[in-house]
Amino acid sequence: MDHVVPTEPLHAVLTAHRDVVIVRWKAMAQGTLAAEAISSVELVDHLPLFLREVISALRADVGLASVTLSPDESQTASDHGEQRLRLGFSLESVVREYGALQNAILITGRDGGAAISIREQQIVFDSIITGIAGAVSEYSRQRDAELQRQHNEHFAFVAHELRSPLSSAMMSLDHLKRGGHIQMEARGAGALERGLHRMHELIDHSLNVARVASGIELRTERTRLKALLEEAEMVAAPEAEEKEIKLRIRIEQDEDVYLDLRLVRSALNNLVRNAVKYTSSGGAVELRGRIVLGRATIEIEDCCGGLPPGKVEEAFAPFVRLTNKETGFGLGLAIAKQAVDAHGGAIRVQNLPGKGCIFALEFPIATPDS
Repeated sequence: MDHVVPTEPLHAVLTAHRDVVIVRWKAMAQGTLAAEAISSVELVDHLPLFLREVISALRADVGLASVTLSPDESQTASDHGEQRLRLGFSLESVVREYGALQNAILITGRDGGAAISIREQQIVFDSIITGIAGAVSEYSRQRDAELQRQHNEHFAFVAHELRSPLSSAMMSLDHLKRGGHIQMEARGAGALERGLHRMHELIDHSLNVARVASGIELRTERTRLKALLEEAEMVAAPEAEEKEIKLRIRIEQDEDVYLDLRLVRSALNNLVRNAVKYTSSGGAVELRGRIVLGRATIEIEDCCGGLPPGKVEEAFAPFVRLTNKETGFGLGLAIAKQAVDAHGGAIRVQNLPGKGCIFALEFPIATPDS
């Protein structure tokens, strides 16, 4: 393109020479993007669409078009960032692309006879910054999601592989017990059995965490709150009897709900067993259920004496124990939160200083097809 005397607005020159901008951009960027193995179509990608957004922003500034490039985001740039991640571009390369595009726009404008004003330069600059922000944000989001997916996949694989030798060890121990080859009254034998059961519990917890975090589709089944609470009561009954703790169930209103029973049972079992664990001997744990305005609410109230200062805020974080009085992995409440979050629900804790706590789970009432 021969240099001409500046007479045209920048948007007019860019509209007439869009192909020149792209060709010039390729020449500037090709050697720095390690893209020799990428097809021309893949390399150019969303840039023509983004260039149109820049032109539209320039035209809108003089009242010739409506603004199509948002001041703080561009869907075209977001799509571009996702595609660059898929092709293996580095984040630095993505940023460099937009710098090259800005140079290509300004050089093409000047060579085409545009009298580029400070205002036009600012619009181009703002558009490029918007493009960088959109592309980098989506690139980072997609990359982080993929890394998390790989982490969860590896986590689940390791937990699953541990299950087989652990199951064999538990079966062998059971066989020795039934055959009279080992006396479970012995201190070492009891510690072995407790250790195996705690390992089994941790592995099951880990698999549930990986399943929820991986965004696996919920497998909903029909149930009622009363049935869920009765199951949780049965699970916690042995520990409650040992500590002489009363378990009470109160249902205010009930109807059919559709939930992923595996996740919800895990959440409830953890909460009820935690309530029994922290409740003083001779106390009581109450399980309440109700359905109001399309939401199912389950509450577990204990007599733990209340939470220490600062524990309410971190109650649902992994590996946090509410007190130092009991042993455990500190995963129960974190798993319960993930199960509720997977249903689009909410979980909260109300501290009753000097008395206990109320853990509340809320689920939207789903339909069979939801």
